Amino acid sequence: MSIKEELLYYLTLFNKKPNRDIGQHFLIQRSILRREVKEAELEENDSVLDIGAGLGFLTELIAEKVKKVYAIEIDDVFVRILEERLSKHINEGRIELIHGDALKIPFPKVTKVVSNPPYHIISSLILKILREIFPYKDFKLMVLIVQEEFAYRLLAKPGSKNWGRISAAFRFFASGKIIMKVPKYAFYPIPDVNSIMIKAWPVRKQHIISFGEYEKVTAILFSSPNKKVKSVLKNYLKRSKAPWKKILSLIPQYILEKRVREVSPEEIEKIGEKIKEFTQDLQV
Repeated sequence: MSIKEELLYYLTLFNKKPNRDIGQHFLIQRSILRREVKEAELEENDSVLDIGAGLGFLTELIAEKVKKVYAIEIDDVFVRILEERLSKHINEGRIELIHGDALKIPFPKVTKVVSNPPYHIISSLILKILREIFPYKDFKLMVLIVQEEFAYRLLAKPGSKNWGRISAAFRFFASGKIIMKVPKYAFYPIPDVNSIMIKAWPVRKQHIISFGEYEKVTAILFSSPNKKVKSVLKNYLKRSKAPWKKILSLIPQYILEKRVREVSPEEIEKIGEKIKEFTQDLQV
């Protein structure tokens, strides 16, 4: 039985229609699922997080190779389908179902994330993964399928047209690459956009400010990505009634003269280091 045939069988059996508005599109090409698992370099001792497990086709492939898969699913009906489809792995303890909202529950500590997450929450979800999972010392890598436009934004580099808050946040924790394009007809129902499989891994380095402080700086800067750093900071600090002249004098001139879209993560940290004591009570 093909994945699509099995998918339609269970949807009919449980009288369920996929909700496109909340990203219920299911990858139905087995070769792409296998490629995703291959890129994850799964080992027997790995523990893996799968967010938005759906009917569990990816979850099942992962569970055949690792000691534990945590499968998060918010939809009541899909949880019931998962309990039926994956009962063998669940009873063996290889799969643990977590019924809940991935944005609201704490993530378990895992060594890898392998997932085809819902697209409508992807920005918030990525930030949560970066904050909660990437700093974990045993975490190794993440393989995701995301919408094409988001993949280019996430993996963008300073100076490129897609460089922005999400890519700057990503570079604080990680590095990554594109694995392959995934056409929209590989899903059921067919979505409006094509997708891309990406691979990312943590970059272990010392930071001079916290991620919260870093995020505050990116929120200020990327409100006007084409303006010079000096102009954006000056306008923001003046509005906030902060001692803007003193603050700007602490930041290297070469950074102030750059346009926001050209500023590197390291330079964002340098800005944050100089302004954090003046801006800790300011609203972004």
